[in-house]
Amino acid sequence: MTSPEYDYIIVGAGSAGCVLANRLSASGEHRVLLLEAGEDDRWMWIKIPAGIAHILIGERAIWRFATEPDEKVGGRSIFWPRGRALGGSSAVNGMIWVRSDPLELDHWESLGNPGWGSSDILPYLKRMESFTQGDPAYRGHDGPMHITRYKDRDALSQGFIQGAQQAGVPAVEDYNGPRFEGVSYLQYNTKRGWRRHTGDNYLRPAMRRANLKVETGALTQRVLLEGRRATGLVYRKGGQDFTVKARREVLLCAGSIQSPQLLELSGIGNADVLKRAGVNVAHHLPGVGENLRDHLHVRLGFETQLNITLNTILRSPLLKAKMGARWLFLGRGLMSTSSATSMAIARSSPDLPRPDIKMQLHQLSMASSHYGGREGARSIAERMGLDPYPGFSIGCYCLRPESQGSVHIRGADAAEPPEIRANYLSAEHDIRTIVAALRMIRKIAAQPGLAQHIVRETRPGPAASSDDALLDHARATGQTSYHPIGTCRMGADARAVVDARLKVHGIDGLRVCDASIMPTMVASNTNAPSIMIGEKASDLVLADARGH
Repeated sequence: MTSPEYDYIIVGAGSAGCVLANRLSASGEHRVLLLEAGEDDRWMWIKIPAGIAHILIGERAIWRFATEPDEKVGGRSIFWPRGRALGGSSAVNGMIWVRSDPLELDHWESLGNPGWGSSDILPYLKRMESFTQGDPAYRGHDGPMHITRYKDRDALSQGFIQGAQQAGVPAVEDYNGPRFEGVSYLQYNTKRGWRRHTGDNYLRPAMRRANLKVETGALTQRVLLEGRRATGLVYRKGGQDFTVKARREVLLCAGSIQSPQLLELSGIGNADVLKRAGVNVAHHLPGVGENLRDHLHVRLGFETQLNITLNTILRSPLLKAKMGARWLFLGRGLMSTSSATSMAIARSSPDLPRPDIKMQLHQLSMASSHYGGREGARSIAERMGLDPYPGFSIGCYCLRPESQGSVHIRGADAAEPPEIRANYLSAEHDIRTIVAALRMIRKIAAQPGLAQHIVRETRPGPAASSDDALLDHARATGQTSYHPIGTCRMGADARAVVDARLKVHGIDGLRVCDASIMPTMVASNTNAPSIMIGEKASDLVLADARGH
């Protein structure tokens, strides 16, 4: 049988893939196929921002990846969930909208990536969003992603913002505007209190087009090569393999774990890694799967006398009902968030040239620093491991981590999870910065604005006063911020995987278009920058189609 042919085949209906599917099919000139291993999931908990607690506890809509055990984080294996549904990780994340540090984009350009500086990227950042409160010189007003700011002015959020200012962090009205640094209420990609991900905003409107086909439940096995050109791919659905051909290009948007995995399964990567996995080497490209970076998120926990945090609400049927009604009728309250309400982008030392840490208020506290759950637990509060007293936490991470890990296949089976080595806290810079960030949190907590609401610090507690004790706390409790990047790094050097037009070095007709191409951490959250990559990639692809 003749294999179906498309102009473009996109792998992964996530933050960038949904953008590409929309933009490449918009003219009607090109036949586009979008493959997604997950489903078109209309699950209620995906739509409700607070539903992240249910999503991360279970297995529906996420890949349950985990890092290799590492002595630098107490010998732990850390849970790394990634989205598996239309919308990808944008359908299961915390919805916090932070576009980027403009100075880091300029750094990308200085590394040999023309067209990726802040002035070149600003039009894409504006094109993808609708934030009517923002300065039109910096913010988009009519893009697909609807952005809102946390509206409630609860005592805890106000106390954190006041405490940060009293500790020397300036206030900033819009951290996605002309100034990145400062303390403010968070912005989210929500609308009237509901999650709005790229599957909703980009893909569903495009699915009505006759020239776009979306295939769900389709796990890509490998890219097909003829010499040094990508010509199509093989995917598996319902236990059967299908071959599809690409007349123009194959575009990998599977994310920082699965895009390098697919390259290696296709014989593109470090020859030694491929041979050990039993994969024939088609093209030796040693940087594939390297340069992995993530934000290690470390929290300090506090008890408060305020009965407004999720610790109290989720244990009270009456308070839960009130929270639900506030969200349902007004689109406000903690159900319109993933528990985080405000953040501070700051310098751990005043002599630094730019901010190096992020601190974020979470209106809950729990025994572990992530959503875990216990077998047989009856309530969502118990499953999350929430503390039995009114509590909150302040989390922090190093904005630009230097610790680097890797993602590599173990064998030739696409269904087998790759080996993920996060290598957290392996760089001295990251160690110094995370300790400084924890001390900054304590400084903010000691200021009158926030101190008035604190009964005590619960984790790690005042006894952990030395740098070594704080570092031990970070190693024992730190978790992923769900921000893996860099495993198909963009650049012009021998260890780069793609060039500035996102084309895989040495292979024609193949690009990578997701967070894996980031050469360094963009600073802070990665979802909005991933959508930006999809927007810019679509222009690069269409320009090449026009011969520009």
